[in-house]
Amino acid sequence: MKLINKMASVLFAGIIMTSLTVSASAENGSSGISSDDFGVWTEIAGENGTSYNNLFDLILDEKYTPIWNNYCSTIVGEENADYFTAALKSSIGATVYGQEAIDKNAEIGSMEFDCYFINNAVQFTFKDRTAVVTLTDGSKSIHNYEYLGKYNIGDGETMSWNGMEMSVAFPCDVYKSTDEAGEFNYFFFREDTMNTTYHIEFRYGSDLKELQGYFKGKYAYWLGAGIDANADAETVEKVIALFCMENMDYSSRTDSSLAQISDLVGIWDADLSGFGDAYVSVELYLDIDKTGHGVTYMNGEKTRDFNAYMYDSGEKGDGEGIYAAYDNVAFEAESAKYTLKENSSGELVLTLFADDGTISYIKRGLAANASTNEPVSSNPETGVGGISAFILAAFGAGALMIISVRFSKVK
Repeated sequence: MKLINKMASVLFAGIIMTSLTVSASAENGSSGISSDDFGVWTEIAGENGTSYNNLFDLILDEKYTPIWNNYCSTIVGEENADYFTAALKSSIGATVYGQEAIDKNAEIGSMEFDCYFINNAVQFTFKDRTAVVTLTDGSKSIHNYEYLGKYNIGDGETMSWNGMEMSVAFPCDVYKSTDEAGEFNYFFFREDTMNTTYHIEFRYGSDLKELQGYFKGKYAYWLGAGIDANADAETVEKVIALFCMENMDYSSRTDSSLAQISDLVGIWDADLSGFGDAYVSVELYLDIDKTGHGVTYMNGEKTRDFNAYMYDSGEKGDGEGIYAAYDNVAFEAESAKYTLKENSSGELVLTLFADDGTISYIKRGLAANASTNEPVSSNPETGVGGISAFILAAFGAGALMIISVRFSKVK
């Protein structure tokens, strides 16, 4: 996710973009491609083939609004969640692209994207080196594809954000049908897969050059998003969480957001007792002040600078909810489920749960907060979160990552 944060077509607040130059020839594609190299398509297709429906047809369903609200509440506070949920949804809910979208966005001064499937496609099934395209009328067509290499979308295009002019260019693996497939002649796939970001992002069309325009041309302001047709409820929540975390505004805090983190204020010592002999002599702790600013220390050395967020998203007072952290250096955010419970010794213990594992932190009782020099206290009934992926990054290359940063995107 070094390029545009998860599902970056939305370009919402807090997203930092960089330019990556990828050389690609015109119709003939990149040189030096091995016959065994088929890019990201191989993982997208999976071992036995995978069918993808449109992501936003699914997650914009009203039945998932409470999930959206939970993750928005984590960052902006519960009382502001409805507004930000609506804003996020509208940013990818456009139904026009190309010149019509160019004219509309210029008129309203916005940057709304169409992230639905176009050209009457309703489902794509990728298997081996073939694609089965299912249309809205139920008809299907199958095409074989060859790999052309990497091409950039958005070369030479920029956007202004916070007074800065930034490139929007990002690379895709590009494929061409070996037969005439019309508007399915070419596929442009970003690096997203179900294993990394719980969705895929891609473009398809008839014109290789036009597909490389992001804010201009025939396919302007369009980037399709797909999800495994067999995705379960847990996966749906994860992709909504990913979307929200990557597209919120972390530049300021609301009063409601600050009120929600009152129990985070203090010093939290990582419990590394279950991580083996290599960590016996390691002291890892984090210090969070009343503004939500956090610093991580390993063996006395500052290793990370972040902002912490939390929301009691379950039964109020049950000590369960959502924690999030925004890395002030990497400009990346992520979330994890947490519990906050007293142990048998009466200590307050917060535990984070993620795909990559579980870690607990113990709060120092009435210790002076190193950032504020103010005494801290705790209330075990309100719930709180722990530290995120970038905290264990302090261990260096090859370290055990308890909550990993997903290098991906969400619109």
